[in-house]
Amino acid sequence: MSKLPLIWKQPVAWGDMDAFGHVNNVQYLRYFETARVKYFEDLMTGEKGKGPVQPVVASLTADYKAPVTYPDTLEVKLGVTEMGNSSLKMRAEMYSAKGYLTVVAHCSIVMFDFVKKRPARISDELRQFIEALEAKAKE
Repeated sequence: MSKLPLIWKQPVAWGDMDAFGHVNNVQYLRYFETARVKYFEDLMTGEKGKGPVQPVVASLTADYKAPVTYPDTLEVKLGVTEMGNSSLKMRAEMYSAKGYLTVVAHCSIVMFDFVKKRPARISDELRQFIEALEAKAKE
């Protein structure tokens, strides 16, 4: 288990399951999205979150470890594993309340300037917030 700073409790809804009787693979990507949004909401509050530069998903992968069925609650752990000039990589681990790892997901995020229509440098302020949050999780 990795030390990831954000922990999100995600209830599994009956409608998250597919015809095979377990949570549909696409639903895990939605859970990952919810946790990513929460992570950035916590970092990009106030005016700094309203500018033209915003995080955009560039790539996304998921390794499915074990099926999940309703009822259950997943503990989604998420954090940044690498930062470049304009991009960062995130990892999520999802654990069933029944005690097992269900999914490991990764994504690449690019900070994108929607006015200039191109990638933008990660601001020093955002970089410092991420580094502090990630360091605190490793304590």
